Amino acid sequence: MLIVETSYPWTLEDDPDHAWENVIVAPSQLVVGYPATPEGQAANFRAIQDVVASAPGGRGIGVVAWEPAWTAVEGAGWDPDDPASGNAWENQAMWDPDGRPSPALDEYEAD
Repeated sequence: MLIVETSYPWTLEDDPDHAWENVIVAPSQLVVGYPATPEGQAANFRAIQDVVASAPGGRGIGVVAWEPAWTAVEGAGWDPDDPASGNAWENQAMWDPDGRPSPALDEYEAD
């Protein structure tokens, strides 16, 4: 089992300085038990890894996060020809707007 392109928000707040509204913006879009906080994002990522690790017969081979470094910086938009094209996934990156790693990155090292 391999789970690919998983992500989870660390906030529901949209960055007003960027053109695209975030993909996940409402509490109704969240998984129960996992708040849109840095800790909630980390717990969600850990839970997904635990499911893969518990696959019968050792068939769990890994988890791949969807664009964990896709922060809202100039040139990281949808359109490579338009540096201001925007990013609707910034609140699901594993880095905050100031470039600091989120607790979710620590889950890559967890047993």
